[in-house]
Amino acid sequence: MPQLQVFYFFLVLMGIVALVCIWVALSTRQAGEVDTGAAYRLRKGFFIGLCSVFLVLLFITLPKVPYSAETSPPDRVVHVVGKQFAFALSDNPIATDREWEEGTYSKPVEVPAGAMVEFRVTSLDVNHGFSLYSPSGQLLSQTQAMPGYVNRLRAVLDERGRYAVLCLEMCGMDHHKMRAVLDVK
Repeated sequence: MPQLQVFYFFLVLMGIVALVCIWVALSTRQAGEVDTGAAYRLRKGFFIGLCSVFLVLLFITLPKVPYSAETSPPDRVVHVVGKQFAFALSDNPIATDREWEEGTYSKPVEVPAGAMVEFRVTSLDVNHGFSLYSPSGQLLSQTQAMPGYVNRLRAVLDERGRYAVLCLEMCGMDHHKMRAVLDVK
């Protein structure tokens, strides 16, 4: 529903712009003296009004930014490491190829339902796209898995079941096979 409200706001705004354009076109049909002082005052007023509107919109929308303040520690930390062509998920940090293989072929990581989970995502080789899908197949969140850098992604997993992890970054010939799972109990 918010998309529809934004669409109506856009239509009203474009209608106002169209009316201003028509008014300017009609008022300039006949040549006349231009009062530059009044024109500059009008332009200054328009600029101040536009800045005021933008500031109000900034303060209205700023509290709705989807990023948490991260003031509280997560309930669970899951370490995720991508390497062609699989993700390794583990409760412990993964730094070597051997640890990655152990995380890749071990049983799925389990987290409790409703827990705040922080995924610490990195890669051992190239960029990968870490994406988390709900048991019903809906994309919940995503971030980049980059070599030499750890991205932190927080999510609350309320729905019980098996969550899929898929790669969203074309990383090679077997990109389509790059997946892992996470169980929420």
